[in-house]
Amino acid sequence: MQRIAPYLLAPLAVALLALGLGELGLLSPGVSAGLVGIAGVGLLAVLVAASALPSLQAYGPVHSRGDGAVAQVALSFDDGPDPDSTPQLLAALEAAGCRATFFVLVDRAERHPELLVAMAQRHEIALHGLGHHPGLVFAPPERAAHALRDARRRLQAICGQRLRWYRPPFGVVSPRLALAVEASNLELVWCSLRTLDGVLRSPARLRRVCGRAGPGDIVLMHEGPRAARQVLPLILADLKGRGLQPVAVGDLLKGAAP
Repeated sequence: MQRIAPYLLAPLAVALLALGLGELGLLSPGVSAGLVGIAGVGLLAVLVAASALPSLQAYGPVHSRGDGAVAQVALSFDDGPDPDSTPQLLAALEAAGCRATFFVLVDRAERHPELLVAMAQRHEIALHGLGHHPGLVFAPPERAAHALRDARRRLQAICGQRLRWYRPPFGVVSPRLALAVEASNLELVWCSLRTLDGVLRSPARLRRVCGRAGPGDIVLMHEGPRAARQVLPLILADLKGRGLQPVAVGDLLKGAAP
């Protein structure tokens, strides 16, 4: 909670000032209560933003982008492996000579271990969760850390890679989850370009959004019945045509600290 403290100062100051002026009779009770209510809404907004926007790093360090001085863009795909999308994505990346990072789910990886092995032959594997649910956000840090370590162990047993990165489902974070990630010797990764392809599935739109990627960006896309599997060859060609090399998250960040 140390990093979130500056964000809380303004609404807390408003609330304390309103209460103090009210006690001194300098504000009517209605105005004082109204200001306290506004401060309460502001406080809630800060807490929601801190949880929903990992890039704020309100609860701890998060990797959201790399060095903009390097002409590289990290491509990342959540929610795999998927028997329909994974082969298509791997084929497009292979044809373009590019690497990516796959944030995978343990339950899906254990249903399709051959796909995880195929991913790991050339690409970087990272953890997205035991399943696609945000339950660890609310779990005690010790229990969440145990779940993360178990998830990493199970994935490493299949793919043979040492996993370093963790991206929570939906990008939701909390102080408890931040402590659990640190205790698990994992590092939180988010993105600097969220394509929203999980909701807005138009291939043309996804291509346009990825066209905004610049040096150092981490791009978030999804597996499954999404637009990425259809339009990835064009996205890769667009990036390379602008002099940007698509790489894995680890290639972009290397030894960088959040």
